[in-house]
Amino acid sequence: MVQTWNDRARTAIKGKTGTLILWSFVCSIVLEVGLMMDPYYYGFEYDTLALTFISLAGLILYAGLLPVLVGYNWVMLETIRGKSSSLRDVFTPFRHRYGKHLLAGLLVMFFQVLWSLLLLVPGIVKYFSYAFTFFILRDEPDLSITEAITKSRTLMRGRKWDAFKLILPFIPMYLVGWIFFIQLDMMFLGSWIYLVALTLIRPFIVSRFAVMYEHARIEYDAQWNRSA
Repeated sequence: MVQTWNDRARTAIKGKTGTLILWSFVCSIVLEVGLMMDPYYYGFEYDTLALTFISLAGLILYAGLLPVLVGYNWVMLETIRGKSSSLRDVFTPFRHRYGKHLLAGLLVMFFQVLWSLLLLVPGIVKYFSYAFTFFILRDEPDLSITEAITKSRTLMRGRKWDAFKLILPFIPMYLVGWIFFIQLDMMFLGSWIYLVALTLIRPFIVSRFAVMYEHARIEYDAQWNRSA
C-alpha cells in the first residue's frame, strides 16, 4: 500500500515539481519574515527592552502567518485530485476564516511541540496523528478545529507506521538541515540551510500525506455508510 501511495503522489506532481517547490519556498520565506525580525537571528543578545520587544513582535508575526501552511496543504490536496491551482490559492486561508485557520495552525503546532517536549517518540506519533487536520478543514470547513483534529487522529489510527515509511526517504535531508541549524554558530546561515531543506522536501511529504488521507477518508466513509 505504501508503494501505491508513493506512486500516486509521484504521478500527481510529475511535471509540477519545480512549481510546487517554488511555492514551498514562498511559504518558507513568508514564515521566515517574522523570525528575521528577531535580533538573536543576527547574533544579538536580548540585553535591552527594545530588542526584547522586537523579538516578541517577530514571534507574533510568525504565528500570524501560519495559515500559509494550511493553504499549501490545500493546494497539494487539489493537485493530488488532478485539479489545477495557482500560488494565489496558497493564501486562501488568509481570505476566508482567517481566525479559524490561524488557530488551527497554532493548536496543531502547540500540541506537537508539547508532546515533543515530554518525549521524542510521543512527539513523532502526534505529528502523524495531526497530519490530516488541514486537509479535513478543506473538505469539511464547518467542523470545529478540535473536531478536525479528532477526525485526523481517527483516520490515522493504525496507519502511523505506514505514514512513517511514507516519508522515511526524506528524513535524512531534514536531519541534515536541522544539524546545520543547531551546530552552526551563525544563526542566520544555519536557519537558511534548514529553510532550504524544508522547502525541498515539503512538496513530497505533503503530497504523500494527501494521498494517504484520500485513501483513509474513502475507507472511513465506506465504513460509516455500512454502519448507517
